Amino acid sequence: MTPSQGLVVVKLGGSVITDKSRRFSLNAEAIRRVGRELAEALKESGIDLILVHGGGSYAHPVAKDYSIAEGFTDERSLEGFVKTSKAVRMLSLDVVSNLIDGGLKTISVPASSIFITRSGRISSCNLEPIFSALRIRVVPITSGDVVFDRDRGFAVLSGDEISSYLAVRLRAKRLIFAMDVDGIYVKDWETGELRVAKEFSRGMKVEPIKRLGEDVTGGIVKKIEEGLSAAEAGVEVLFVNGLAEGRLRKAVVGEPVLGTRLKP
Repeated sequence: MTPSQGLVVVKLGGSVITDKSRRFSLNAEAIRRVGRELAEALKESGIDLILVHGGGSYAHPVAKDYSIAEGFTDERSLEGFVKTSKAVRMLSLDVVSNLIDGGLKTISVPASSIFITRSGRISSCNLEPIFSALRIRVVPITSGDVVFDRDRGFAVLSGDEISSYLAVRLRAKRLIFAMDVDGIYVKDWETGELRVAKEFSRGMKVEPIKRLGEDVTGGIVKKIEEGLSAAEAGVEVLFVNGLAEGRLRKAVVGEPVLGTRLKP
């Protein structure tokens, strides 16, 4: 096995892998293209890669239907717990299948099998399945999920928190958030128009782009907060458009790319 040139963690947003305006609607073409780009990036860069995907139009609507954000409260919340878990498994299977069709050797590592939370935040993690995959040059992919929680019984654990946690814990070289827009938008103080910020730091005001679909894990503000936590720990953090051909590959291998870099 050739020596690794560093670890990159990529968070594939739900808006990249699904159509968030329609429940259970997969963007298979985009996922296969992402698989091709990432396979190409691995060949040319020699990096290690971990993928995390969001819940998109599969998990988020179900979780919202059953109001499971507060954990176990009654029988209905348990029904929401298992149905959300089922939705995540369905999406993960579809994502892995299409990434493989795109040429990427990847394997699913369910978050509910490796993470335990306390009051909604990660408190412990068994990383051995991820290490085992990386040792044989297979890309492990996990996702936002419902997981067991020591205080609440269960909790919704976002892919954004998982991505930041893994990047910091494993001392990643780079953390990339792949979204359906070009980066983080701010208002130009001269023209008043929205523009993509080349750099973004604490204290700057993000201008949200109107979204279709539902997200129970925090949206862009949550992504930025988790990203800043990683940036402050020394990880390079980028926000790029995962639907724009070639940009994710460029971000992974470290080439200049349109997007936003978080400044700690």
